[in-house]
Amino acid sequence: MKLSLTWRARLLNGALSGLALVALVALAQSRIRTVLYHAVDEAVTSQAQTMLEMHRREPDQGPPEFRRPGGFGNGPEEHRGPDGQGRPEGHNGPRRRGPGGPGFVIRFGSTALLPPRFIPLQPRTGEHHEAPWAPEGVAAATRQGTDLREVRGPNNKILHVYSVRSEGIVLQTAADLDQTNLALAEIGNALYGLILPVGLLMALLGALLTDIAFSPIRKLTRVAASLQPTNLAERLPAPGGGDTFDQLVTVLNAMLGRLEGAFVRQKRFTADASHELRTPLAVIKAATSFLLEGDDPLTERQRRTLSRADRTVDRANTLVSDLLLLARSENGTLTTQLETVELPELLSEAIRAAEAGQPSPHAPVLLDAEPQPITTDPKLVHRLIVNLVSNALRHTGAEGRVTVHASLTDKLVLTIADTGEGIAAEHLERLGEPFYRPDASRAREQGGVGLGLALCKEIASTLGGELVIESTLGEGTMVRVSLPAGH
Repeated sequence: MKLSLTWRARLLNGALSGLALVALVALAQSRIRTVLYHAVDEAVTSQAQTMLEMHRREPDQGPPEFRRPGGFGNGPEEHRGPDGQGRPEGHNGPRRRGPGGPGFVIRFGSTALLPPRFIPLQPRTGEHHEAPWAPEGVAAATRQGTDLREVRGPNNKILHVYSVRSEGIVLQTAADLDQTNLALAEIGNALYGLILPVGLLMALLGALLTDIAFSPIRKLTRVAASLQPTNLAERLPAPGGGDTFDQLVTVLNAMLGRLEGAFVRQKRFTADASHELRTPLAVIKAATSFLLEGDDPLTERQRRTLSRADRTVDRANTLVSDLLLLARSENGTLTTQLETVELPELLSEAIRAAEAGQPSPHAPVLLDAEPQPITTDPKLVHRLIVNLVSNALRHTGAEGRVTVHASLTDKLVLTIADTGEGIAAEHLERLGEPFYRPDASRAREQGGVGLGLALCKEIASTLGGELVIESTLGEGTMVRVSLPAGH
C-alpha cells in the first residue's frame, strides 16, 4: 500500500525523533559516566594528597612499617602481632584503625575508597609492606611522579588507582567502582526505559507539527477545489519564502492563467461560431420548407430527402440556439424578462413542443399542475421544460411514461420523472457538464450532444433556482427544478 505524503512525513519525523532520542540517551549516559568517573578520580587524588599531608605533619601516623621517630623510615620498627596488623607482642586488645590501617575504608557516594598503600622505592631487608594495588602504577609514578589508571583488582573488581611518589615511597589510593557501575547500569536502564513513552509523545508532537506545517497545502487544496470555469480569474495564495511549495504555487497560477485564456477563447469562439451559423441555417431551412410546402410536384425520393434535410436543419438550429444561450449564461450576459403567465398553459406549450420533436410512437407525457398564475421568465422556463421533457422521451420507450408535476408555494417546484432506462450512479455527478454523455454512442444515435442538461442547469441558475437529478439504473430518472416565483 502506497503511503500518502503526509503519512510519509509523519513516519520520517517519528523515525528521526526516535533516533535523536536514542542518541540523546546514549550521550547522557556517557556524560554521566564521565562525570562520575571524574569525581572518583578527584576523590582518590584528594585522598592521596590528604594522606601525604597528614604524614608530613604527624610522622607517627601511618602503617607500622613506616613509623619512625624522624618521619618515614627513620625509627625503630614496631612489633607486629600474629596477624601482622601493627600490634605489639602480647597485646590482645582491639585492632587499631588509623588513617592508613588495613581496616581504613571511606565511602564516597556509592564508591568505596580503599585503604591507601605505601610502597617503598628501596625496601629494606625484612621489612613487610602490602602489595601495591597496581604495580604498573608504581613504575609509572616512579618515572613521572604521578599516575592514574584503571585496573582489575581482587575478585576481578574494577579499580581506579592513583599513584604518587614522595620521599622514597609511592603512595597508592584506590576506589572500587563496582557500586558505581551498578548505579550507572540502573541509570542507563531508567533512561532507556523512558525511550518508548517519550518516543511516543515525540511522535505525536511530530505528527501535530507535520499537520501544522502542511496547513498551507490544505489551504491551497481548498482554494483549488473551489475553482470552477466561472472563476478561473482567481489565483492560489502563495505561502511565500521562495521554497518548493512557493514555486509550485507560482507554476499552478501560471497554469490557471493559461486555462483562463483558453476558456475565454473557447467561449468567444462558441458564441461567434454559433452566431455565424444562424444565417446559413436559416437560408437552408427556408429553402427546404419552401420546396416541401410548394406547389411543384416532387418525387417520393425527393420529398424524403428534403424532409430529412429539413429535420437536420431543425436539429442544427436547436444546437446553435443552445450554444448561444449557454455562452451567454456563462459570460453573464443572459438576462431575464419577467412576465405573469398561467402555469398550466406554459407547461402545456412546452410539452407539445418537446413531443413534436420526437419520432412516433413515443411515451405519453402526463401533466399535473393546478391552474394559477406565476411571475417568471416564460421563454427560459419554456426552454427548460422542452429540454427536460425531450431528454426524458429520448430515453423512455413507448411503453413507458413521462410525468410533469408542478407545485407552487413560496417556490415553483417542477418535477419531471420518467420510467426509462435510468442513469448509473457514477455518471450523476458529471451530468450537467457541457457535451458530457453517459453513453456517447447511444446519445449520438438518438440525436443528443450533451448540451441539454448543461443548459437546463444554467437556466435554473440564471433564474435563481437549482436543479437536482436523481436516477436509478433500469428504473428511471427524476429531475427536480426549484425556482423562485411570484404569485
